[in-house]
Parts: sequence; structure tokens; C-alpha cells
Amino acid sequence: MSCLLFVQFAVFPGFALASDPSVSTSAALPTKTNITSDQALQIAKSSFAIPEKYTQLNTNFYDYNNRPAYSLNWNSPEFPGGSFHVEVDANSGEILSMNSWDQPGKPSFKIPIITAAEAEKEALNLVTKLAGKYLPELKLVKDEGQVITLNNYQPFMYNFRWVRVINGIPFPENGVSVGVSGDKGQVASYSFNWTKDLVFPSAGNVISQETAEKAFVDTPMLELQYYLTPVIKSNDPNPQRVLPVYYLSNKSAGGAIDAVSGKPIILDPSVGIYKGMGYAPEAVKSITQPNQSTPASDVKSDAPKIGRDEAAEIVKKFVDIPKDLNLSNSSLNPDWLNPNTKVWQLDWSVQSFAPGDNRHLNARVNANTGELIGLNMQGIANTQNPSEPMSREEAQKIAEEFLNKVNAQHFAETKLQPSLAYQVKMPGNLQPFEYVRQVNGIPVSNNAMHIAIDTVGKSVIQYNMNWSNFEFPSLENVITPSKATELFLKERSLTLGYTLLYRQTAQQEVRLVYQPQLSYAPSTAQMIDAITGEPLDWSGKPKSQWIKALYFNDIQGNFAEKEINLMGLTGAFGEYGDKFNPDETATVLEFLRAMALAEGNGRDRALSDDEVLKLAKERGWTKGDTSIPREMNREYLSKIVVRLIGMETAAQAKGIYAVPFADANLIPADSLGYVALTWGLGILKTDQSTFEPQKAVTRAEAAYALVHAYAVANQ
Repeated sequence: MSCLLFVQFAVFPGFALASDPSVSTSAALPTKTNITSDQALQIAKSSFAIPEKYTQLNTNFYDYNNRPAYSLNWNSPEFPGGSFHVEVDANSGEILSMNSWDQPGKPSFKIPIITAAEAEKEALNLVTKLAGKYLPELKLVKDEGQVITLNNYQPFMYNFRWVRVINGIPFPENGVSVGVSGDKGQVASYSFNWTKDLVFPSAGNVISQETAEKAFVDTPMLELQYYLTPVIKSNDPNPQRVLPVYYLSNKSAGGAIDAVSGKPIILDPSVGIYKGMGYAPEAVKSITQPNQSTPASDVKSDAPKIGRDEAAEIVKKFVDIPKDLNLSNSSLNPDWLNPNTKVWQLDWSVQSFAPGDNRHLNARVNANTGELIGLNMQGIANTQNPSEPMSREEAQKIAEEFLNKVNAQHFAETKLQPSLAYQVKMPGNLQPFEYVRQVNGIPVSNNAMHIAIDTVGKSVIQYNMNWSNFEFPSLENVITPSKATELFLKERSLTLGYTLLYRQTAQQEVRLVYQPQLSYAPSTAQMIDAITGEPLDWSGKPKSQWIKALYFNDIQGNFAEKEINLMGLTGAFGEYGDKFNPDETATVLEFLRAMALAEGNGRDRALSDDEVLKLAKERGWTKGDTSIPREMNREYLSKIVVRLIGMETAAQAKGIYAVPFADANLIPADSLGYVALTWGLGILKTDQSTFEPQKAVTRAEAAYALVHAYAVANQ
């Protein structure tokens, strides 16, 4: 990834344009464009209503894959800030993308005020306006699995995707995506991707799905690896795990079987064929090695073993730092992949103010072990050397000498990843290499040594090592590849479609293929657990714990139909599958679990009863309660929702509350404030004459109360 980031900056410098006093100017435009920057600005303004608060405009030009475009960025200088971004094709004048982002002042509950149908209408209006001529070739693909969360910095987004279809066959790499804000009903994002001048193969002689599946199994497309679950945030309470999994091989085009020849499409680095945009599998080719296990190291340590000055000397052992570069900045931070490990971040920069002298060196050193784990040099290598650039084989020799010198032990545990061409045109002076870690004969995801060699300067210009500290599970009881493939195809059967392959020569080739079915749902089978055989999503969570939107078939005409539907979109109240049972009494556990699901944030997606009760106590929903009833009653519901909206202090005020219920005398004195607020804010549905504090709350009333409580909190 770090190598790719370098490539992007090396190939696509931004050119600022002059068209407005608030627009920065730094370079001239290429001449071959049909649209000027001023015209692009007018196109953007005629397509969208730019919020008045965004008064700062910066316009840039870039050329990506021979498609020049203007990037228009509006920002707000006032608190809390925000931005509005539009990209315009510099030749056709078509809108390529739009993103609107409001910086929130604080987190709050976000209740969608429009339905999915209303949002779809708004999205279609925009697609018709901006890409109407393409609509005959577009098909709306609905995502029924999209889950709402109600406690977020940003409002819930309804996402819609139109996929390009040719002769009834989808071409997923082309199409339009639109995001509509649920709380305002406004389009918040738009993306248009359309590849022109393509030749689509005929579908007259395609093989059957069964034949394609046999080829998929026989190849095989799935390979065994250790998968490291991703770190979402540094303080994530859920520990990172190592899972033996079967994952789509990186050498295949996303598991594609050529629908005409019946043969698997294997990416061939010798001719520079690679998959189209949007394909980034993490699996890599496995090899056979002696059984090995890496013990956990770098355990918790309050103080680093390596000081800053010692870390700087370690860097100097491997890199010749010019004398006029000074150590200008240093910081000690936790390592992202290993939070218990501290890393020194060191920056050297030139002190002169000579024009164009932007030389810079950044390095990272493990403060526990003293290992050099990162290096990035800008403007230091002699990239203007007029001599003949070295070959990839010569560059590989320099790379391996460096890696052996930096960490011979780790380098010996890696295997060079095949040189698949990248998704951007590579600079002529750059040769990147990736050496993937191997444990017990199989690769480890996201553990590798990356290095980039400047073939003109003949030196290392970038290096990065990701190396996690884990005990790796045994592979003794893994299922067979054929069984894993069977389970994978059960979740994602092969479907017929067009796919785009690129060549390093900038040629594009469309193939008609069978590929594992695409899904745009948050949880999709990305791999198979090699021990249990259960499908796993990208986070390593098994299918039994996936939360999906629920659509109930027994609530039509119910007074809380709207509220129940909304809670269903959060994945809550799924105890009975597609039946809600609105008149059944709600339990306190069901109610608390629904609150946890509605607030989302990932870790509340699959909780045991004990975990639900613990979470409720942590968040103050059951604060101070010595006992919790099994069934929800009106009095206890009032207490929970008042705590949810943060008004308990007000509810505990004495002598200021009155309620219009005939049985007000039955309400305990210490609960009167809670009941009064619940009634006054319209949270609890009652008959307005009596309250009946001990009356059981139905599941319909519970859903109604939760939605209206969140609505109050939002206000």
C-alpha cells in the first residue's frame, strides 16, 4: 500500500488553476482539453446547489488513465466546517463525482425522515439529470441488506447503484452510485464511471454455469492463508485475531472463469495483465515451508527500550543522510497493527529555503526491538541521473541486499509476491517489490516487507515492514480446499458478467466471465473459515453474527408500522425472523438489545445476554437499578428512555411534575418525573386517560418508544 501511495503521488501531481481570486495558482494546464476551468466551475454550479457557507474554493487539474478532469473543492472557514467536492471531465464536461460533508459539532442521534422509496426517487432524478443518456444501459441494483445506525456523527445514507448492462449482461465496473441523506433527503454523494470505446464479446457460445463451477473447483481458486482481522481503531476493545481461512487467490481475476473458453483467468505478470479498478484481494500465493510458529513478542511496556537518539542512529546505519538535513521532528506512538508496541517516528528535512529544495526523509523505528520498520525518502535519491536505468532483476538485487541488512530473520520468512502490474501506469524509474510473510507454509495477510527502488538513482527510496506479533493457530484440522470451495460457492454462486482487464501498455480488454456473485451489503462472504467452514465477512465475523436489515410481514396497519420498519432497518427485534409479533410483551433484554443494535458502532452487533446487560450498565441505561424486571412495563421503560436522551437529572427534580392520568397516584414518587417527561415528549403511546405504570409494554409500543426517544435526542 505504501508503494502504491508513492506511485500515485509520483504519477498524478495536481495542477492548480486560475479562474477566481480564491483559487490557488501553481502550474499551467495541458493544452488538449475541451473544457476550461471556468466552464467546469459553471457546470458544477448548474448541477448542484453549493451551500453558501462554503466560501473557499480550490480548483485542481489531474489526468488519470488518460481521462483529464478538474477537481473543485469548496470549504467552510467557519466552525464546525465542512466541504463540497465536484469532479468534472475536462473533455466531455460530465460530472464524474460529488461529495458533500458536514463537520458535526458533536455526535447525535440521526433519524431518517424520508423512506427508501423517497430517497430512490431523489437519486433517480439526479441520475436522469446528469447521466440521462446512459439510462437505457443502466439497471438499478438494490441493496436490501443496508443497516441503519441511529447514533452517529453523520446521518444515515441511502445508497443506490446503477450497473451498466450490455445485452442483458451486467458490467459492474461501469455505472452510477448515489448516496441520499436520510435526515434531509438531499443527495450527498454521486459517482459516475463509464469506459468508452470498448468491444464486448458475444454471449452466443458461453459455457454453462455448472461447467464454470467445475473449472473454479479444479483450479482451485481459493487458497489457504492466515487472515489478520483488521484494526478499526487503535482503542478497539475487541482484540485482533488470526484466522486460518480460504480466500480468493491474488493471481486470479477475482475468481473469474472465461465464459467462452471455460478456463480460469490467471493474471500474467509477464504480459502485464491486471484486473480493473475496484479489485483488491488480500490473499497471496501459498508455498510449502517447514512448520513454524511465531511467539508473541513486544508485550506491554510502559517505557520504550530504545530512546530517540538511539533510534536515529539505527536509521543512519542503513541510510546515508545528507549532512544538511536535520532531525526536525520526532514522536513516540503506538504501532497501528500492534498497539502494545511503541514506534519512533523520525523526520529529517532540509533547513535551506532554496527554491525547489524539498528533500525530506521519514523513518520509523520499533522502540522495543530497535528494528527499522519504515523509510520514505523524497528528493534525496539522484533521480535525474542520465545513465541507463537498471533492469528489474538488478533492482531486485538491491532490494534484497537492503532487506537482508535491515532484518535478515524476517526476510528469510518471506516470499516474493509475483509482479502483477498495478492499477496505474508505473513511473519509468520505479520498481516496487512485495515480500509476503509465510507461516506454517501459508501466507499471512497484511504482513509483508514492501520496498521501492529508484532504477535511475539506483537506491532504495521507500521501505515498509508490517509484522504482527501473534501465536498462529495450528493447521491440523483445516477443511479441504474442495470443501471450502463448495461452501464459498453456496454463498456466492458464479454469475455471468463482463469484466475489464488492463495491460501495462494502457490497452483495455473486456472478457465475458463467470465470477462469484457481487454483493454490496456490509456483510458478505469474503472467505471461508478453514477450521469451522463458516463464511466470514471482511472483518472476520462469522455469518451467524452478521446483522442485516429486517423486513417484517405481520405489521401492516399497526399504529407503529412506521417505527417498527425503521427499527427493522437497524437489525433490531429480529427474535422471530421476518415476523415481528407486535402484540407480544417485550422483555427488557429485547429492548436493551434493540438499543444496542440501533446505536451500532460495530461491537454491539452480536452480544450475549450478559454482554447486553453489561453494555446497558456502562452506558447508563440501567444505572443505579438494583434489580431488572424480565418483562418491560411502562414505569421501567420511562426510566430507560429518559436516561437514553440524557434527561435523568431533570427527571429527578422534586415537586415540579404533574400528569393528566386518572391513576397518577399509582405512579411511585421517584418515577413521576420520568413518566411526566416520557408522556410530555410523546415517547410512550398511551390511551391518555390512565397510565397503568405496571402494565406490560408490547413489542410495537417498545419500537414506537425507541424511535420517538431517538427523535427527541436528535432535537
